[in-house]
Amino acid sequence: MNKSVATIVIENINTASIFKKYKIDFSIHGNMLLSQACEEKNTNLKQILKDLKAVNDKVYYLKDYNSWKLDFLIDFLVNIQHEYKEENILLLKEYGEKVAAIYGEEYKELIEINLLILKVADNILEHMKNEERIIFPYIKKLIDANTKKIVTNTSNSPLNIPIDIIEDDHEKVSKTFKKIAELTNNYKIPENACISFKVLYLKLQQFEELLNNHIHIENNILFPKAKRLEQSLTILS
Repeated sequence: MNKSVATIVIENINTASIFKKYKIDFSIHGNMLLSQACEEKNTNLKQILKDLKAVNDKVYYLKDYNSWKLDFLIDFLVNIQHEYKEENILLLKEYGEKVAAIYGEEYKELIEINLLILKVADNILEHMKNEERIIFPYIKKLIDANTKKIVTNTSNSPLNIPIDIIEDDHEKVSKTFKKIAELTNNYKIPENACISFKVLYLKLQQFEELLNNHIHIENNILFPKAKRLEQSLTILS
């Protein structure tokens, strides 16, 4: 299959579960060809192709992010995913500190996990504010200009350096959660764990899954389409 990993996931978001199974990144370095990704991970290409084929080929509209209009996609990111992340990053901070205090002596990794959560939490919240304050309004301005066929000044576009900064933030946050997954042995809950311990690991796992999905939507769908839209308006003007 001569396609990039990101393209495969763009065409069918259900394939994301297969890449997660083989620990192949589709959000940050999704431009890598599938064959190259398999070689890098020492994964059998025929086997992963078999698994990908077994995934339900039907893509429901509610998951077919590539078919959504850009303004609708932005509203989804802000009202659903940003809201989820804002609520749950605060919960992760609370439970990370609580569980580390109770079990830190027995499970030393919890101390580091708590520090990683604290380190990344404020960055995630600030990152979302920057998107909502600068990037998303600008993209909506482009959409409006395109609809009304009006000339748009793109000389101070935030789709260059600010986007590079955002994508760099994406990579740093993704690496942090990969480290957390490693420390938790892929969120394996100890048998003697209390409810708070279980909630922490389950929420961390859910958060990482949504995070990878969110980064994929922005890096591989929203930002490239916004740049192409901006370019088309520049040519028109």
